[in-house]
This record gives sequence, structure tokens and C-alpha cells, in this order.
Amino acid sequence: MQNESSPSMPDSGRPTPMSAEPVTGPARTPAFGRSAVVGSEAKQSSVTRMFDTVITTSLFALFFGLPIFFTGFSFQGLVFEKQVYFYVWLLIALVAWVSKGVISGEMRVRRTPLDIPIIAFLAVYGLSTALAIDRWRSFWGAFGDPSRGFLSVAGLALVYFLIVSHFTPKRLRIMFGGFTASAALVVLWTFFGIMGIQILPASVEMLVPLSLIGTMTTLSVFLSVSLPVFITALFLLFGGTRSPWKITGGVVVSLGLVLDLFLLLALSTFVSWPILIGGLGFFLIYILAQIVRPTGALAWIPMAVFVLVLAFLMIGQVRIARVSLPTEVIPKLSFAFDIAKSAVTDRFVLGAGPAGYSSVFSQYRPVEYNQNALFTLRFDQAPGLFLEALSTIGALGTIAYSVLILSFVSVGTYLLSSDRNRNKILSLGLMSAAVMFFVGSFVSAFNGPLVLISALLSALALSTLLYESGTEERYLSLSLKASPKFALALAFIFMVVSAGVAFLFVFLGKALVADVSAGMAARSQDTDVVTAGLARAEALNPKEARYAMSLGQMYITLANREASKPEAERDTDRVAALVRGAVAQSELAMRLAPGSVLAAESLGLVYENGALYASDALPKAEEAYQKALSLEPNNPILLVKIGQVKRSMGDRELDGDGKSVKYREARESFEQAIGKKSDFGIAHYNLSVVLSRLKEYDAAIMSAEKAIASEPKNVTYLYGLGSLRQLRQGDGDLDAAQKIYEYILSENEKLVDVRLALGLLYEDRGQADRALAEYEKILGFLPAGEEGETLRKQVGVFVDTIQSGRSNVTTSSASAVPPAPAPETDQIPALDESATQAVPETVPVPEAPAPRSVR
Repeated sequence: MQNESSPSMPDSGRPTPMSAEPVTGPARTPAFGRSAVVGSEAKQSSVTRMFDTVITTSLFALFFGLPIFFTGFSFQGLVFEKQVYFYVWLLIALVAWVSKGVISGEMRVRRTPLDIPIIAFLAVYGLSTALAIDRWRSFWGAFGDPSRGFLSVAGLALVYFLIVSHFTPKRLRIMFGGFTASAALVVLWTFFGIMGIQILPASVEMLVPLSLIGTMTTLSVFLSVSLPVFITALFLLFGGTRSPWKITGGVVVSLGLVLDLFLLLALSTFVSWPILIGGLGFFLIYILAQIVRPTGALAWIPMAVFVLVLAFLMIGQVRIARVSLPTEVIPKLSFAFDIAKSAVTDRFVLGAGPAGYSSVFSQYRPVEYNQNALFTLRFDQAPGLFLEALSTIGALGTIAYSVLILSFVSVGTYLLSSDRNRNKILSLGLMSAAVMFFVGSFVSAFNGPLVLISALLSALALSTLLYESGTEERYLSLSLKASPKFALALAFIFMVVSAGVAFLFVFLGKALVADVSAGMAARSQDTDVVTAGLARAEALNPKEARYAMSLGQMYITLANREASKPEAERDTDRVAALVRGAVAQSELAMRLAPGSVLAAESLGLVYENGALYASDALPKAEEAYQKALSLEPNNPILLVKIGQVKRSMGDRELDGDGKSVKYREARESFEQAIGKKSDFGIAHYNLSVVLSRLKEYDAAIMSAEKAIASEPKNVTYLYGLGSLRQLRQGDGDLDAAQKIYEYILSENEKLVDVRLALGLLYEDRGQADRALAEYEKILGFLPAGEEGETLRKQVGVFVDTIQSGRSNVTTSSASAVPPAPAPETDQIPALDESATQAVPETVPVPEAPAPRSVR
């Protein structure tokens, strides 16, 4: 047993004090323990600094790279490429943010006045997506511009919290400087482009766009927004102490400002003046009221810019550009308002679903739209986000969007106007840019790049306002040290984010590779290469209906090409396989996009072409066109296609009554098309053809004349009218037919069908010599080859008949007169992929085949 005063001996291996003196101070960590903790903290600090660097790099990449990024290789175009670029850098920053929270044991999200409006808007947007007509399209976004998808809007909400939660003065300079430099590069690029200054090899020039923002209209919005940014940058660079790098930066920004003004004058036809004048007016008011006070020597700059802009408005259009600028079509606000009103009446609360404006446009386009010369265009975006919101996310979504916008504007103007002692120059410049974007979202086209850039600048503007106003910082913190509950929450967030990021990276990578494969293939002249590229794209991204649709069109094109070969070279098995493939791909596209008029129309075209190889294809073609018509009820083109299919079905009927039934149904479709568009020439022409089948020649001639009245130079319509008059043979009909044929041949003497009809007309009049001369002219025009030899034999029979003293026209019937060529099955046109850059789709108008011409 030991005495209490004697030294303690080790017990069970535990260290004991060597002295019995009481310890009055706090317990101290042994020297080796302190060094271990310090080392751990230093290591942890270096790791968190690394993640901070990754976050800073990601934010710089978003502000600097988003306006200028493109590859030129994708099928969907520049807007899609920028969206993928946004996702990649956002995911990198998100992983770094969550990883930093796990390493440091705490994850903090700054609280701002916009938290509740943003969360409420996102919740309504998600609910609208869940109840959308096309849920996948509403989740991912539209083909070519995914910016309206739920995934994009959720990403914008995340990037807002990322910016406000990681805001520091240093990061402010990095983000603002990155965007200013990017805007200067966009200005310089555009200047070189419109002035025709070639800075890249010719092979590369073919892949690069003139507008780095998508279209010239959206480019003009970006150039307008860049003006207050450039002016603010000049205030910062020349307002304080001077240094060589500041002077250099000031010179670059000054050049950017001058070129920006020059471009706005050169592109004045694309400029939305309410955006430009409204934003500059907002900027100038705060300067004149001395709420924000730049250096006195520079205060004249915004005034001079505003005066110049007003002068540009009064000058109007000036032809400065040395290249041909594209023509862009945007629906009128009044027209878009009518569509929105109809859409919100049918689906009031949550609309048709995000990214579903193309379906809404087709469903509710009024009959009056057909009187427009550009009635074949389909738009997938409205002229302004507000009207698009009414149509796609309904009244509830529009209210949530309006509350978000009004909250931002009210908070921004309040912070900007309060406390004059704080000179908020940066806040004013960014807030003016945000105001321009918000005005533009109501009155102008607003594509994906503008949506992304406006969200980034708005988040930066509010963060800067909170910083320059000295607002108290409040955070929502999840700490591993606070309680096991928070530790589990943070660990769960880390696992969910990690799994989500891994999935999205793989998905985005496959989507990008798929689209680049399709884009590279589409530039090839070899149809086999195009088909292989589209098939590879579909395999990588099987959710995209447009790949399946395009692949179906390529298959039927190859089938038609194979079927047109000489019989000895034709592979009937390959034709059958290609037709089956075309049908399978088109039906797949219809399943992937059940609300797409384009998918239904494409399926109808495939079945219509397939009627050459399958007897049951025409009823299915009619069914597909009827589906398209239900999605776009006021489109006269679809009614014409339905009528053409019914007329073809009538042609195949063996029973006379069956023929008449189908012809009458076809007539009804053509008459309905004319009811939708009274001057629709192709509808009048098709009506004349089907009326001639019904032996109603007087009505047929009247319809043919109406077709010609709408298109006086259309050779097919003229030839049809001549054939009908020659067939009727009433008073003056043969004279009129002869004049028509002679007029057509004066324009093109090698039209075989017209010259043959003229020869038959001469025979009908007893002028055999003149008829023989016409037939011999045809023989002189015919080329060598199988097709030429076939025609030579056919025309040779006419020549032999006359030379034998007989006539090719019987006195008992005029059936020998070649009737007006009925429109045959249309070859499926390749999709106009310019629609993938938020440019309106073009509906292919069915054409009546012109008389055959010998080359």
C-alpha cells in the first residue's frame, strides 16, 4: 500500500503525474499532442483553401467563359454548348463547396431577401414539370435550348446561393473583371465579323458563328447590357490611384465601349431600344441625383453615351456592316399575348409545362396567322419570358416569377438609394445591367445564353449591393460539431451531391458526345456517314426524339434512293429493311415526344413515302397526320397532306364508289385548308385535281385559276389549268390551253410533259404535222441513259402512230390527254437544324411536282 505523499507508480500502463502538487490551471495538452492538432488544422486549412480556389476558378470560368464559349461541332448549336458549359462548371463548384463543408465540419449558406421567392418559384416550377404534357422535355429542356428545363432553373438557383455564400471583395473583382473582359472579346469578335475582317482560316470560319450569343437580336441585348458594365469599369480603373495595369485595362475597356456603341449603330435594326434607353436612363438618374458619385472628371461619360444612344435612335438604320446580316423573325407581342391568353384559359394554374412553348404555339396559333407570308414558321420561344411563363407554367408560375422579379428590383433599388455616404459605383453598374435584362425579358427574344448570363449578373449585383450597403451577414449553418443531427444531415447532403454530380457528369458527357457525333455527321455529304452518326448519337442519348426523327428521315431517303436505281442494280431487301427502320425510328420519336407536331408530321411523311412499298402505309399516314392536326388544328398544310393521302387512297380503290368516297373526303380536306388560308395555292391546286377525278371540270378549272392567282408563275399550276381546259374542250378551251403551253415552253422548252400535251392538242385540232414536229423536238432533247431510252420508246410510239396516218387522240374520248400531274408522295425534307438555336422551325409545304424537264 502506498503513502499519498510518495511518488505514484504507473498503473495499468496509464501515465500518472510525477508530482502530487495540485493543478490549479486548466489542463494542458502535451507538447506532442499540440503539434499533432496544429498539423491537422494546417492540413485541413490547406485543403479548404484548395476548395476555395476551385470555387473561385469555377466562378471566374462562368463569368468569363459563358459569353464566349462555343465549339461549332454540335448538332444542336451554340446555345446547347453554352448550357453544357454552365452545367460543368456549376457541378465542379458544387462539389468543391460540399467537400469544403465536410472537411471543415461546417457548411454555410448565406441568407438573403430573395431566398423565399427563389424557393417558391423553384417549387412551382417543379410542380409544373411534374404535371407537364412532356415531363422529360420539361425536366431537361427543349432541343437546342435547354435553358427552360427544370434542371437549368434549379442550376440557376444553386449558382445564386453559390455566389452570395462565397462573396468576397476579391471574388467580386475576379467575377466582374472576368465578365468585363469577356464582353470586350464579344464586342471585338462581332466587330471583326460584321466588318468582314477574316482572323481565322477559311476552313475554321465555316464553323464559327457571327453572334456568340445565338442570334443577332439576343446579341444586341448583350451589347446593350455591356454598356453600363464598361462605364463602371472605367470609373473603377480611372477613379483612384493610377498604375500601369489600370491604365492598360482602362484603354482596353475604352476601346470596348467605343466599339460597342459602333456595333449598336450598325445593328440598329436588331436593337430593342426600350432595353437600351431604360437601362442607361436608370444608370444616369443615380449619377445626376448624386446618389452615386463617380470621379468628377468621368461623370460626363454616361451622359455622353446616353446622348449618343438617343442620336442612334433618331438616325435609324445605317448600312455599315460589310457582310450580309441574317434576317430574323420574332412573333409580335400582340400575337404572343393572344396565344398566352388562350393557353392560360385551358391550363390556368400550372400551364402546359416548362420548355413546352412550341407545343403551346402549335395548339393555339390563330387562323389569322396563316395570312402571314411566314405562316410556315413554328416558334419554340415567346418574345419575352413573361408571356412564355403564362403559356408554359400558368398563372401560379407567372405570379411566382413576378414576385421574384419585383422582390429583386425593390430590394436592389432600396439598397442602392439608401445611405448616400456609401458610394456604390459597382452596385449601380451591375444593377443597371440587371434592370436591362429584366426589361428585355418582357419585350424581347430571350434565349438560353441571356437567361444564364442575366442570372449570374443579377446574383452578383445583389451580392455587391449587400456588401457595399454594409448589410449584416446572416448564414444558415450546418455544422458537424453542433449535433449528431446536423452531422448526419451534412453527410447525407455530401452523399447525395456526390452521387448526383457523378450521374450528371456522365449524362452530360454522353449528351455532348452524342450531339457532336450527330453534328459532325450532318456536315458530311455522304448519307451513309450521316446515318451512322445519327445512329451513334441515338445510342448515346436515347431520350432525344430529334435524333430518332432525323434517323427515320435518312432511312426513308436511302430507301427512295435505292428504289430509284435500275432494276438490275436495285436491292429490294435493302429497300424493305430501310423502310422498316424508318418507320421504327419515326414511331420511337413519336413515343419520346408525344406532344410534338414535328414528330407526328415526320411519321406521316415516312408512312406516306412507305406507301410505295407497303399497301397498308397510307391509312397509317392519315392517322399520323390526323394526330399532327389535333396538335396544330389551324395549320392548313396538314389538311392538304391529309387530302393528298385520301386522294392517293382513292386512286388505289378498284371500286368506283370507293374511289368517289375517298375523293370526296379529299375534297373536304382541301376545302378546309382553303378555309384556314384562302390564298393557299397548293390547296386550290389539289382541289382542282380531285375535282377533275370526280369529273367536275368546271369547278376544277375555277380552283386551278385560283391557284394561279396566288402564284402566277407556278409552272405546275399553269400546266394543270391547260390540261383541264384541254380535257373539257369547251368554247375557247383549246385556244386557252395552247396559249398556256406555248407560254410555259417559252420559259423552258425542255419540259417533256408540256410539249407532249401541246402535240396532242395539235392532233386534236387535226394539225398532225405540227404535232409530229413537237414529238420530234422531244426526241432531240432526250439524253442518253436508261431513263432517256424509256422516254424515247414512249414518244416513238406517238411518232409512229402519226406517221402511219393514225391519231394518238381517239374521237370518242379525250382520255389520251395527259392530265395535270397529281402531287405524288413528297420526298421527306431534311430537318432544318437552324431551329435548334431558338430559330423558328419551318413547316415543309407540300409541293405539286412540276412537269418533267430534260437536262
